[in-house]
Amino acid sequence: MNIKNIVLTAASISLMAISLLSCGVDRWPEYAAQTARDQWIDSIMRENYLWDYTIPQSKYLNYFSAPATFLQSILYKAEDNQYSKVDTLYFEPLPSYGFNYQLQRNLENDTAYYALVSYVLPDSPASDAGLQRGDWIMTVNNQVITKKSESKLLNMSDPLELTIGKYEVVPTEDETSTINWTVVKTGTKAVAAIRPVINNPIHYYTTITTASGIKLGYLVYGEFINGTLTNPDIYKKQLFEVSKYFANEGVTHFALDLRYNSGGTFDCSQIMATLLAPSSALGSTYASLSYNDKNVSKDKSITYDTSLITGGNNMNIQQGFVITSTQTSASIAGVFLNCISPLKRWALVGSNLTCWGMAAETFINRNFNWGLSPIVCYVANSENETGQNGRFTPNVAITETSNLATFLPFGNPEETLLNAVIKMIDGTTD
Repeated sequence: MNIKNIVLTAASISLMAISLLSCGVDRWPEYAAQTARDQWIDSIMRENYLWDYTIPQSKYLNYFSAPATFLQSILYKAEDNQYSKVDTLYFEPLPSYGFNYQLQRNLENDTAYYALVSYVLPDSPASDAGLQRGDWIMTVNNQVITKKSESKLLNMSDPLELTIGKYEVVPTEDETSTINWTVVKTGTKAVAAIRPVINNPIHYYTTITTASGIKLGYLVYGEFINGTLTNPDIYKKQLFEVSKYFANEGVTHFALDLRYNSGGTFDCSQIMATLLAPSSALGSTYASLSYNDKNVSKDKSITYDTSLITGGNNMNIQQGFVITSTQTSASIAGVFLNCISPLKRWALVGSNLTCWGMAAETFINRNFNWGLSPIVCYVANSENETGQNGRFTPNVAITETSNLATFLPFGNPEETLLNAVIKMIDGTTD
């Protein structure tokens, strides 16, 4: 039996050699090209991944897999929980209509829904059409919205003809009635075909003076990023200008609205924290980073560092509020809140927020046009708490759809989540 096995193995090797060298052509370079992306992922992960010791030996891995599939095959799923990512690099903004929405059931039609507009990007087909947060889309191209038709109707590329309505309460004396509101048609809006749209993370900002005379700065922040692949500092510079605006306005309180925040980078969170910190905290520890055994030399404590905000203004915020929703990415938002929590000056309004307690680093390969972002370190706050996989419970738990009558544009003092912040400041919380 052993002899037969040896013969069969030898035969297999011979066949492989013949197939790779058929017609006298050496095909090893071809296979090297086909596996190069996964080999690159493998090399980065083995050197930098926080749990590098868990990566299987190469002989057990399929280097012909698609990058995302290959990455999944080497993640330490007990801890990573899909945090590490690999994706195509985009050097230009993606085409879109430029708006997001939430489906709300049409109480007068069991199978139909309305699309409640939640987010409209500036300089997009949607904003050009006059669409704004709080609009109710009743029909699309004269068709009602159902669960089956939603994707087809609202995620196409062609122009859209939207029937727009507004929310109204329905007075009723029938205590058994379940219908207490309706949507009334107000007109139509024509949205042009999709086109490349920039999703600037600095979505909206303003200053509000509350009834008690407090100056509140308000910023809707979509992602913790400093810039783009082609302009790495563009959003950081814009954030610095926004910080100068708030400093000039004399704000003492701040609401950082992360309800639609999609994540981002840890270094950007340090910049945001330094801009918002009370002046007494400048120079003190913001976080401590702990890497794998191969990168112990990278372990360090980082501070609320004013050298990072040259061109901006520390706002010396005395009381801050982080606004979240179920759509807030737990990645950097949770780590950010954990790192600023020792300041004892921040409250959470909205939904529960999970804290990863870790941070990723992005490695770019322009030859393949891929970006790899593995988890590379634990992140602890100044009290040495990572909060890993913990959960922050809101001081005020509330959803933006809890009262559809106050699902209003960002910055409106009556808008549900912002109003909850204002009531906390003025001491009028229900």
